[in-house]
Amino acid sequence: MPVYSHSKQISKTQREGSKLLIDHLKGVRDKAIAHLSNRTSFGNQENEEILHAICWLHDLGKYTSYFQTYLLNPAKADYQLKSHSNLGAHTAFSNLKSNPDRALLAFYIIKMHHSNLMNFEDVIRPDRENRMRQERIFPMQKAALKSQEELLAYFEFTDDQIALNDPKLLHSHFKKELKKNLTIEHYFETNYLFSLLIEADKLDASDTDPSKPVSINSNAVDNRKGFGKPKYPNGSIKSFSQNELRNFVRSEVVKNIDRQDILDKRIFTLAAPTGIGKTMTALDFVLKLRAKIEQKENYPPQIIYGLPFINIIEQALQEYEKTIGSDVVMGHYQYADVFGKDERSKNELDDEEIRYNQKKMAWDTWQKDVVITSFVQLFETLIGNRNKLLKKFRHFADSIIILDEVQTLAIEKLPVIGAALYYLCKYLNARVLIMTATQPKLFELMTRELSVDMDEAHLKPFNLLERDEEVFACFNRTRIIPLIEEKIESEDFPSVFEDHWHVGKSCLIVVNKVNRSIDVFNLLKDHFEEDQNVELFYLSTNITPIERQRRINRIKERLPKTTCILVSTQVVEAGVDLDFDMGFRDLGPIDSIVQVAGRINRENSEARKGSPLYIVDFGDCQRIYGVATDIQSRKALGNAEIAESGYKSMVETYFDNIADRRMVNFDISKNVFDAMKNLQYAFPASSTKKHATVSDFKIIEESQNGVSVFVELADDGEGTEACEAYQKLLVGDMKKSEFDQNHKRAFNQRIIAVPDYLEKVVDLQKDPVLSDGLLWINRDSEYYYDFNTGFIRSKSKDDMAAMSF
Repeated sequence: MPVYSHSKQISKTQREGSKLLIDHLKGVRDKAIAHLSNRTSFGNQENEEILHAICWLHDLGKYTSYFQTYLLNPAKADYQLKSHSNLGAHTAFSNLKSNPDRALLAFYIIKMHHSNLMNFEDVIRPDRENRMRQERIFPMQKAALKSQEELLAYFEFTDDQIALNDPKLLHSHFKKELKKNLTIEHYFETNYLFSLLIEADKLDASDTDPSKPVSINSNAVDNRKGFGKPKYPNGSIKSFSQNELRNFVRSEVVKNIDRQDILDKRIFTLAAPTGIGKTMTALDFVLKLRAKIEQKENYPPQIIYGLPFINIIEQALQEYEKTIGSDVVMGHYQYADVFGKDERSKNELDDEEIRYNQKKMAWDTWQKDVVITSFVQLFETLIGNRNKLLKKFRHFADSIIILDEVQTLAIEKLPVIGAALYYLCKYLNARVLIMTATQPKLFELMTRELSVDMDEAHLKPFNLLERDEEVFACFNRTRIIPLIEEKIESEDFPSVFEDHWHVGKSCLIVVNKVNRSIDVFNLLKDHFEEDQNVELFYLSTNITPIERQRRINRIKERLPKTTCILVSTQVVEAGVDLDFDMGFRDLGPIDSIVQVAGRINRENSEARKGSPLYIVDFGDCQRIYGVATDIQSRKALGNAEIAESGYKSMVETYFDNIADRRMVNFDISKNVFDAMKNLQYAFPASSTKKHATVSDFKIIEESQNGVSVFVELADDGEGTEACEAYQKLLVGDMKKSEFDQNHKRAFNQRIIAVPDYLEKVVDLQKDPVLSDGLLWINRDSEYYYDFNTGFIRSKSKDDMAAMSF
């Protein structure tokens, strides 16, 4: 009788086996071993043998009659007895116990392969309840094994090795050797081998083919229309035009490819002013580096590009697709199109559900040569315990990682992020390019706070733009003018604006709080009510993502022909390619202020040289960013105007001061790094021990007082269609594959997050909701949402706390 690994529904009441278990085990083993890189610290013969055992034994428990009943008749299954990881975990330990450290690692990986990673020690030493359950069901599962002998043709083990090992024995092995010698290397080894197994398992289960590397033209940027091979300008750098400076920077960066030691380098930095073309410069360098690695080391690295915000991810994705083509690049983020273009009709597709699962799995496991993703996805895979994310961890091996806008990362998390990147390069043969206009002290903080010394010469950061100081000094596009001696209220701003604004000049206004931005917008709307020559725009997270992008596109179309005035929160700071004549910025972090300056006179117009960015103080900086930022920003700005040539030194001084231990608590970095070294991933929910674990690392801390709201507007047919599709999905009238393919992106682009203390949220919670945790503004309601400024934010009468969201 055949034994299956998976099954499928063939009617409302029937299921049938869809894949033979032995075929699945072969597929998992072949895929995992094929992806084990001998260029990493872990691609040795010993680990290949361990991975071989892990792959063959991870689903041993599926040979039981209990699991086969679960596959074919779930209603009759015993859900404790059908569990399958424990049988394989104990058998692997028995099979490999001549090397206890390796045997424990195999045990742990098999035991966890359908779970989020938990603390290593807790898994090998279960609590009394779990231990008693294992003692009860293990003999029953072993007795119910059938046809497992077919495995012996591929992997040798004995019946005696299918035995429940005493947890005291496992724990004793752990304490005697492994626990005393744990280092950060064990974290990377565990996550790498775990990732190899679970990615192979899920790819094979869905019959998804792993991607095979393809050739990418290393001269793709040179060949793109409007770019060409950069011509090295003649003359003094101070006399260069904007385009000549872009050519100079690209030339300087790319010429590093010809260095004899370039392939020895692992960490690269690129600090250059905004608007200098860093995105294409980095791509040009990385494509040429990839080609050289392929030529000299016989493999083409995967390129992984991490960015903080969805709008700049989509912007970068468009530029990459124009340069290297859409076939080799994918976007992996919340609103990404998983499916791409498919001109076949549904009737022409053999099995829509299978195709959906395969495309989603390929997307979720980064099966492309170039992946553009979010900081959340990238860093919470690198420093994380979630099974869903760790499928991708093995893709870091042998990769080239580009990180842009790293100044957006929380300073207290920089030490552990720096350490993770450093060890990623050391152990997994990755290369990392870190670029920004305002370079934070990533590795300096790592060394200072975590005592991680970068001793190896090839792992020391290498600056790709040796003459960066000269490049920064060339720019005089903007100047920062502090007006912070006195705090102002929202009502005062139109007067301040009128004193400094020049008629006909486009202007960007950035404040720290959503409520403040709405007040300022409405005041300026009244101020310009009769002026037909001014077009006023508003941007913040208070309006839907799709409307934010529409407004950005609209502003791009209108500039510079029209006098555009944009009131925004920080959503406009990093990576948004807009070019205003002047600006105002509420007091905030110095790097954020410089980012706003990067949206003014971006193209370095001679006529707009020295365009002003005025810094005002609404009194919100301390509440939003903390006392340290407020103090150090004031100190850095002073009272005199600052020319753009001085921005770099100002930012560096600011980071030196803000990173002082008296200003910032770095405990999260220290605690998470210690957890990584000790394989402390997460405690069981029932545990009373609650010190920091790997799972505590988050790029974005979740708000404790936020609710999600779907916004359906009266004239938005696509939104209404997506809303109706979601309702059908909830009641089972639409398949998830159909919803995801045709409606998910449109649906997600109409969701906003707002504080739950707002008066209208309290009212909205009384109305029909779309689902648990998702409120709904339906198309017939204008009470909750203003088209210009989004969710109407009057506070409840009993909550007047000064909060921002």
